[in-house]
Amino acid sequence: MAQLFDFKKVTVGPRALVATVELAPSAPVVTSDDSNAVDLVLGLMPGLRDHVCLGDVAPTFGEVAHDTELAHLLEHVTVELIAQTNLADDVSCGQTVEVGERAYEITLGCPDDVLVAGALSSAAWVLQWAFSGGGDPQPDVAAIVDGLVGLVESVSDQVVEKNVEPEPAPEDEPVAEEGPELVSETESESEPEPETEPDPEPTAEELEADFAPVDAPASEVVEESEPEPEITPEPEAVPEP
Repeated sequence: MAQLFDFKKVTVGPRALVATVELAPSAPVVTSDDSNAVDLVLGLMPGLRDHVCLGDVAPTFGEVAHDTELAHLLEHVTVELIAQTNLADDVSCGQTVEVGERAYEITLGCPDDVLVAGALSSAAWVLQWAFSGGGDPQPDVAAIVDGLVGLVESVSDQVVEKNVEPEPAPEDEPVAEEGPELVSETESESEPEPETEPDPEPTAEELEADFAPVDAPASEVVEESEPEPEITPEPEAVPEP
């Protein structure tokens, strides 16, 4: 058999989840079309018989379970799974309203949307098994409930870890800013360097020596020589007559 339910829309509110469900063309609209399937569901979850069913022809769901809408059965199986988790004490029942041809709106009151969504999905799987003839393996309701509890706890742990502010990392040792070097009182003071005495002023003789003319290099020295004697030209001889 094809899937019984087609979830068209799921709306999560602060206190309730509303799911719009459409029945598959091959799915029965009312449970009286397959009484054996209803017996399989009641055998797995006998607590369904004691559900209070307001607005129906009988005060308890067990009295109408074999002749009610399939979506109504889906609602009560979901509520029973939620109740067995003991995680939503304020959930008493839901509400199923027909909103179109083979379409229903199921309202489930519970502050934990993760729990409701998981239970609704599991309930659809249980009904899929029952209205497909049952057989093995049969759904383990206790395991389904434990799985829902684990799902809610894991999501809650993730939310807590996300909201917890991480502890600040240890700060590194402060680095001293550059500035005048400070000497610890325990450190011995260094001895001051001896002051150098200024050189004595030069004497007059030293100044005279400093400014004395410096001998010129040998190449520039010109030795004085005695003047060469002038040569007197001899008188020309006059020829005799």
